[in-house]
This record gives sequence, structure tokens and C-alpha cells, in this order.
Amino acid sequence: MQNGADKKIRDGLPRKIPWGAGLIRHIPPGQFARYLMVGLWNTVFGYSVYALFTVLLMPRLRFGYIVASVLSNLMSITVAYIGYKFFVFKTQGNYLVEWFRCILVYGSGVLPGLVLLPLLVEGLQHGLHLQRSAPYIAGAMVMGTTVLYSFFGHKHFSFRVPEDAAHDAATEVFAPIEDVVEGVIAEPPPEPGNRV
Repeated sequence: MQNGADKKIRDGLPRKIPWGAGLIRHIPPGQFARYLMVGLWNTVFGYSVYALFTVLLMPRLRFGYIVASVLSNLMSITVAYIGYKFFVFKTQGNYLVEWFRCILVYGSGVLPGLVLLPLLVEGLQHGLHLQRSAPYIAGAMVMGTTVLYSFFGHKHFSFRVPEDAAHDAATEVFAPIEDVVEGVIAEPPPEPGNRV
């Protein structure tokens, strides 16, 4: 049961952003807010670990920030997994499977970041002459790019519940039919004594 504010937001959304209604319909109230809270914590945690590993590895390795990114991502994925499982999506069992799926979702978002990270670092070092701070600034820029992608990836893949899969499939099949039925003005059926 939605409260009045949630219903007003959801009902008003199609007029303002036509595609927004379809997007928000798939998010239970409060779930995305919990996701953002876990994500905020995990961003702070992940960036702190990245910065620590960068400080430790840059004097020893030419591209130590890339190794720092890989190591910090594995640690922050595990921390995020725990928050998502128990606080956001609240699934039962399937610990190892969901953790591997979580790695796949984040990994598919991290790979473009690993390609972009050296380009940003080099650009910041040569374009803006930021030598020592370039890996930190580039790491922060790359980190904030995948919030919606990872939310829907986790919701529909990492922590997908079988009942949700069946419900989502039924909703996707019948949604176009419901749109047509809502658009048709049905005439009342004839009364039994007035048949023509």
C-alpha cells in the first residue's frame, strides 16, 4: 500500500517525464533510498581503500593506481554485497551465487572505468599539470558513474528472487494489453431483456 506522497509522486511523474513512470514502477518505495545509503557508505569506503592502496603502491609501481583500483573494487564489492543483501534487497540464502553475481554486475561497470582511468590520469597530469593528485581525482570521477546501472543490475540479476522473475515476466507480457484495455471505452453489456 502506497502512502499519499508516494502515490502523488508516481502519478505526477508520467506528465513531467514520460519514461519516468516505467522506470519508477520497478522500484519498491524506500528500496532505492536504502540503496543510495549503502552506496554512499560504500563510495566513502571504496574511495578510502583506493586512496590507501594508491599511496602504498604508487612509489613501487608505475601504474600502481590501476592495481589499487582492482584491489579496492574487490573489497568494496564485498562490503556493498553485504549491505545490499541484508539491508536493501533482503534476500535469503544463495550467498555465494549472489556474491558472484554482484561481482559480475560491478565488474561490467568497472571494466570501462579501468580503461577510462589511465586516460583521465594522463589527461589531468598533462592537461592540468596535476601530477600527484591526478590518480585521486580521476578515481573519484570514475567512481560516480554507475549508480543507476548497478542498482538495476543488482535488483534484476544479483539479488533477483524467483517469484520476482515470474512476476516481472507476467507484468512485461500483460503490460501492453493493459494499456490497450485502459484506452478503450467499454460500453455496458446489454440487459438480459433488451437483446436485439
